[in-house]
Amino acid sequence: SQEDSDKPQIYLYEELINMGKTSGIDLKMMVFSGDDDSICSTASTQYWIWGLTEPIADKVWQSWQYEDQTAGYITQFDLGKDNNSSFIFVTVHGAGHEVPAYRPAEALAMFSSYLNGKWDVKP
Repeated sequence: SQEDSDKPQIYLYEELINMGKTSGIDLKMMVFSGDDDSICSTASTQYWIWGLTEPIADKVWQSWQYEDQTAGYITQFDLGKDNNSSFIFVTVHGAGHEVPAYRPAEALAMFSSYLNGKWDVKP
């Protein structure tokens, strides 16, 4: 509804992350952002995500590859060791607000990597 369009939704992510950490339910979550997005900038997205939970120290801003080129960066966040939950933030290089419209091949590679859990990353 129109009433919901102006309400912050961060609390939903807080609830999901808490569920992933404590509920015994294995959640797999990804937030992605085009690095040329002038509507929801990568820096703004990064700001609210980093306020939710801590990144894993050696899994911050790892370059992910598509066809031997840097397609963007991936950061993995700590949801604890007692579960199989995951939360990642992915950027797509050269993409605007509608990532699949700007970088369709990279968007497909990103979704495929997310679903199968295999990323071509460079430290």
